[in-house]
Amino acid sequence: MVRTLKNLSDLKETRFGQPPPRHGLSLLWWFAHDCVQIDSNGRMTAKCNPTNGTFGFKRFHNSDNLLPKIKLPYYEVGNLHNAGSLPDYVTENYSGYSDSSNKDRIIVSFNSRLNKFEKIYVTQHSDKVHFDQNHTYCISTDLLKEIKQLSRDKFLKGRTNRSEQLSISMPPSVQRRQTNTCQSWKCRCALIGCGVLILLAAGVTLYCLLKPK
Repeated sequence: MVRTLKNLSDLKETRFGQPPPRHGLSLLWWFAHDCVQIDSNGRMTAKCNPTNGTFGFKRFHNSDNLLPKIKLPYYEVGNLHNAGSLPDYVTENYSGYSDSSNKDRIIVSFNSRLNKFEKIYVTQHSDKVHFDQNHTYCISTDLLKEIKQLSRDKFLKGRTNRSEQLSISMPPSVQRRQTNTCQSWKCRCALIGCGVLILLAAGVTLYCLLKPK
């Protein structure tokens, strides 16, 4: 069974398209804004035609049974080796090598008679040929609507967890140990300082007593 992502929190949890230079998030934002229109009944009308190869769309034959077997054809998009007319913000980090910069894909089932997408999936390559079954997800219409409401910058910032990567919170037990350690060190420093002062005072007193008159 392919898990359905219902909202932005679900998408964030999967870490699809992360970290850079992966392009999956930009690809998904582009698709939601430029390739599909959702009406009040949840119908996903296609604004681009995957059958003619525009934007690099090509048939996906589902030979590994990555997705459910259905009568409608599947099409995939996002291969930057054949990017077609995908916008620059999707392709800008592509290195041209077999690395994570060309790992992500969108796969759709398309009803050409009604000009609508029945299902939309995101996935990633597990190697040069196969896709990862454990990282393949169905995108709900509710999630697409949420993405449509966001600018690309806000969408990317909300999904990349940059602040979380820069700031790692410590468990309370570790924080308590660190606090206790600091307090203990301060106490030791204070005791050492007091000891030095006492020794100095004793030395001055002894000098005064023994000083010849």
